[in-house]
Amino acid sequence: MEKYFGKIIHGDCIEEIKKIPDNSVDLIFADPPYYLQLPKGKRLRRADGSEIIPVDNEWDSFESYEHYDSFTHAWISECQRILKPTGTFWIIGMYHNIFRVGTIMQNLGLWFLNDVIWVKTDALPNLNGRRFTNNHETLIWSVKNKDCKKYTFNYEFMKKLNGGKQMKDTDWVFGLCKGNERLKDENGIKAHPTQKPLKLIQQMILASSNKGDIVFDPFMGSGTTAIVAEALGRKWFGVEKDGKYVAIARNRVTDFLKSKV
Repeated sequence: MEKYFGKIIHGDCIEEIKKIPDNSVDLIFADPPYYLQLPKGKRLRRADGSEIIPVDNEWDSFESYEHYDSFTHAWISECQRILKPTGTFWIIGMYHNIFRVGTIMQNLGLWFLNDVIWVKTDALPNLNGRRFTNNHETLIWSVKNKDCKKYTFNYEFMKKLNGGKQMKDTDWVFGLCKGNERLKDENGIKAHPTQKPLKLIQQMILASSNKGDIVFDPFMGSGTTAIVAEALGRKWFGVEKDGKYVAIARNRVTDFLKSKV
């Protein structure tokens, strides 16, 4: 496994995961395509007139629910295979996809521990007033199968972080990724449309892994999982299909490592 550590692999996640040995990873975090089904090129504006650019990228495009489900089944089953019996598996999503993802996970025999709610303190309001503001995302936390009992859960540390009270699955209250943390391109546009906040990934890794554990991300994106895992003393690696994001993530990791020297 040492050959993988500290690397962001440029390739298709399903094909690349097939190369990883069985039962070899302690923690998997996946932020897959949500299949948002937004019209290509649609633009909205906030009350202040600033433009909202939705997620309409190629990597979030699928022909149908059947196509999305087939893709989801393929990558989740491979992740299940490489997960250690003592490891845990996190997948994040929204109402667009998380129920489909959850069904596929259960059909594959993954055993749910929690559905954790990330409450977004500064979520975008619903602009047309025709539905509630979507103020959260869901993380499904699971183990390889129902027989897995000796998985890592740092209960006491999570309790300490929560002011001495048992942490609830709704205590995950974090703002969106913005300010200096938000990566932008040369035009000042978001470098990745779904970049997750460092604090969210930090809490997930602290809760369910220990120093020296192996963390894997099959959709590395802008490299947030790599940065947090590196900072927390975990061994990490991941896969990213889009060459633009691979470059962003690798540069981000390089800059972070230089800052530690």
